[in-house]
Amino acid sequence: MVKRIPSLNWLRVFEASARMGSFARAAERLGMSPPAVSQQIRALEAHLGRPLFDRAPAGVTLTEAGRNLMAGVGDALVQMETAAEAVSAPSGPPLVIGVSMMLSVSWLAPRLSGFVSRNRDITLELHSMLGRPETPPRDAVLWIAFGPPAPGTEATLLFGERLVPVACADVAARIGTRRDLLDHMLIEVADHRKNWGQVFGAEMLPAGARVLYVDTTLAALTLAASGAGIALARPPASDEVMARYGLVPCLPGFELPGIESYFLLHKTDIKLSRKAQAFHTWICAEAEETRRTQAI
Repeated sequence: MVKRIPSLNWLRVFEASARMGSFARAAERLGMSPPAVSQQIRALEAHLGRPLFDRAPAGVTLTEAGRNLMAGVGDALVQMETAAEAVSAPSGPPLVIGVSMMLSVSWLAPRLSGFVSRNRDITLELHSMLGRPETPPRDAVLWIAFGPPAPGTEATLLFGERLVPVACADVAARIGTRRDLLDHMLIEVADHRKNWGQVFGAEMLPAGARVLYVDTTLAALTLAASGAGIALARPPASDEVMARYGLVPCLPGFELPGIESYFLLHKTDIKLSRKAQAFHTWICAEAEETRRTQAI
C-alpha cells in the first residue's frame, strides 16, 4: 500500500533544507523558525521510517535515503508551483530567457520558484543553450551564457567557477593523491579538453591517462555518479546536481579556479521591459548571494 505523505509542506521543507545544507538557512528562506523546520523534518523521517539527514554542528547532509528522495522531490516541487502560478493567467507574451544548460538544470532550477511566486503576471519561457559559443534563441530578451560576452551585448557578471574532481563515494574513498586519479577513467567535456591537464599542473595529461569525452558537464557528472569514473564539477553552477547525485570531492580541499564566468546578457540596442528588468534584478540578487556565501 502506498504510504502517502500527510503534508506536502514536509517535502517543501525537506527540499529547502537539502538545498541549503542547513535547517537554519532553510528556515530563513522559507520564513519559518529553525525549530519548526526541525520538527517537520523529524515528522517526515518518522513517517518514512528512516533518517534523511546526517546532523552535524556545521550543517546537515543527505543520507542515502535522503538523496533518493531529493532526486524526485526537487523537480516535482518546481513543476507544481509553476503549474499553480499558471492558474493566475499571466498577461502578455512569455519572457523568453536563454540559459546555459548546466546553470539551468542545477543552479537556476531550485531558485526559480522564488521569482515565479513573486511575479505572477510574468510567464517565463526558458531555453537551454548548448555548444560553444552558446547561442540564445532569436526571440530571447535576456540570456545567461558561459564565457566571454559577445560583441554588441551588455553584460553583467554573475559569478565564476571552480574545478573540483568528484566521484561517487566508493571511488572517491580510494583517492589519496592526484596521482591516484590516474587509476580511474577521467571523464571530460570535449569542449574543455585542457581542464584535466590543469589538475595535474600541465598542458597535457600524463602518459597512460584514460579519458572518456562527453558533450556536457551534466553528462560527465551523471557518468561519475554511476561509478564510471571521475568528473570535474564546476561549483557553484553544478552544486545542486552534485548534491542530487551524491557526488563527493575526490581530494578534499583541492580545487582550481576556473578561467571563465557566467554573464547575464542582452543586446545593447534594446531597452528592457518592466518584466525583463524584474528578472534581471532578481537573478543578479541571487548571484550576489551565491558569491557572498561561497566567497567567489
